[in-house]
Amino acid sequence: MRTAHPATTIDSLEGYLHRRRRSTLPLTPGEAATIAIAVVRGCADASLRARGGQWRLTAEGRPVLVPDPDADDVLAATARILDELVTLVDADVRPGFARLHDVVLTEPPRAWDIGERRLLAVVEPQPIVLGPLTPGEPQVAGPPHVEAEGSADAARPPLLDGVRRVLRRGASRRGLVLSTVGVAALVVVGASSIPAAPSETTTPVPVASLSPGSSVFSSTASPAASPSDASPTATASPSAPSATATPPVMAGPSADDDVRSAAPQVLKQLAACPDVECASTLREAPEDPGEPALLDPAGAELEVVDDFGGLAVIRLTGADRTQYVTLVRENDRWLVRSVRDVADQPS
Repeated sequence: MRTAHPATTIDSLEGYLHRRRRSTLPLTPGEAATIAIAVVRGCADASLRARGGQWRLTAEGRPVLVPDPDADDVLAATARILDELVTLVDADVRPGFARLHDVVLTEPPRAWDIGERRLLAVVEPQPIVLGPLTPGEPQVAGPPHVEAEGSADAARPPLLDGVRRVLRRGASRRGLVLSTVGVAALVVVGASSIPAAPSETTTPVPVASLSPGSSVFSSTASPAASPSDASPTATASPSAPSATATPPVMAGPSADDDVRSAAPQVLKQLAACPDVECASTLREAPEDPGEPALLDPAGAELEVVDDFGGLAVIRLTGADRTQYVTLVRENDRWLVRSVRDVADQPS
């Protein structure tokens, strides 16, 4: 009997910070403070900090500590996140993050509160912006594009008081890591996703009713023709054999496709794969040996839970169980990163 997965995660926290580094939306000191306090308290609550573990993000945007015997120990993983935050924040607040990093490495957990208080004395915590995170592009003309930043700031104030209360009152050290860390990271949807109607992301859509539509990523796509639009045989002789033609590849949804159109196509193709070789063309990496079999999308209800602009979380609801499927955009295609069974999910 397979053991239930402790938490449905969509990406590593290090991977998220790497995307923020490349994004046009820099990580703010307030967001960095929220992450720093969350991982420090989670590390302090871990029963065995010498065991392997990895910091990951759930579909709701909560940092959670996931056991991983092949990874670095929990203390090292936490220190690495703090070190990454030091390199991401502005120079004027960097010393506070650096001190917290040093305290975690050199002092016992009971002394970590001092580093927390010193950091909170100079930085106001802010909710974490999950996405969409558009990769930075060179500016060729015109003023900097600031609308997304302004919109995100406008959405933050109603949540700030809750974050500050949680971080300042000192969560109990006796709780589980999931409970202490989960409340510290509130989620703000990126500005480019705000105009969408709530029904677009919360109403389950039958797979059969989905069809290719306009792209939500079209605003960031290059207007130039793609390589597939070029005509490599234009100068070749009409009678010449096509011996050097590129061999056909399995058709897959383009990155420019709306994820609501791309997801059913990818999942149907994966469910129909007869062998591992076929499935490998639709997955980011080889399947985890403990991963459950994918629900047949034809008999399940599909819902896009989150779209982070390059990483999306899909919920498949079948007759007897529910699954979360993580899709990642890579080389202009949507690929399956992971499949997880979820029991007793709240509606």
